[in-house]
Amino acid sequence: MEFLIHRDDLKRALTHAQGIVEKRSTTPILASVLLQAGADGVRVTASDKAMTFVGDFAANVATPGEVAVDAVNFFQVARVLPNEVVSVKLAQNQRIDVRCGRSSYKLNGFPAADFPPLPSFDADRSLTIAAADLRALIDQTLFSVAPDDNRYGLGGAHLEAVAEDPPKLRMVGTDGNRLSWSQRPFSGDLGIRSKMLMPRKPLAELRRFLDGLETDVTVGFGERSAVVRCPSFLVQMRLMEAQFPDYRAVLPTSFKRRAVLDRETFLEGLKRANIFATDGSHSVRFAFGADELVLTARKLDAGDAREELPADFSGEPLSVGLNARFVQEVLSVLSGSKVAIEMGDTLSPCILRDPDVADALFVVMPVRLD
Repeated sequence: MEFLIHRDDLKRALTHAQGIVEKRSTTPILASVLLQAGADGVRVTASDKAMTFVGDFAANVATPGEVAVDAVNFFQVARVLPNEVVSVKLAQNQRIDVRCGRSSYKLNGFPAADFPPLPSFDADRSLTIAAADLRALIDQTLFSVAPDDNRYGLGGAHLEAVAEDPPKLRMVGTDGNRLSWSQRPFSGDLGIRSKMLMPRKPLAELRRFLDGLETDVTVGFGERSAVVRCPSFLVQMRLMEAQFPDYRAVLPTSFKRRAVLDRETFLEGLKRANIFATDGSHSVRFAFGADELVLTARKLDAGDAREELPADFSGEPLSVGLNARFVQEVLSVLSGSKVAIEMGDTLSPCILRDPDVADALFVVMPVRLD
């Protein structure tokens, strides 16, 4: 095997592999990427038990072949190479010669036959969605998915089709204290089976792969897995079998109070108040009045914070405790200039949304303040 590849393509391929390979595995082959050089370029494959990445990259291949190489070591080499053109050659005893300008490295490799076999996949149905829309779905829901895999039904994102014109693909995430849903137009069929969720970690890795991509992507679903196909790569992930909670049951159907604020001003004020928010719960008092929102926070043995923000408020004055970090994360994924907060009473769920956009909604549960 021998080929020439652009340094940036090599770095991008190995960057994609870093979040997938099992870095702490006692079996070296599981921490490796598979390189396959052929007539169409170089294919790079990384896999663990839950997720597989397969990417095709342009290369000038002199001699076809394949080999597995440690993903972390190869990445550390690729990121410091001095020139744009990189020569990769398979030598004797599965050694890989890497040359770039006047720099050269020899890496230990493994026989390609030792690389874990790729999982088979047969899609029952598939859908097509713009990469930018899929990025938005993940950005606006992933932060609400519970990080603890032991919380049944909360460690993955729920997908469903919304019967609108055009049809919308809705992604929902919750950790029990907050909930987010976002929806975007799609075509085709949503073939995900009942009680199947998209796990948090694979979704986070997929989001990195989609960065900067401006084409359409195809998402197919099999018995227990999903595959996302793009022009230059595919990502396959094993789905999580769990029953997602009935999220509609916690969505308020009416509200007594509503405030509209400038999003950037609100976000900056909240960051300042959060400095003195209660440790762990990030509790901040939100006091809504006629034309302002007053944020106050107190940290024992540290100090107090107070922020006064202009707000267009309707309804009776209300003071409610909220997790400041939860609200900050919502404000960070909205793109409009305004944010609306809809509330009931002190212990009622709060809804946050862009007042001009109907395709995303966020719920934050209140916290008790002493």
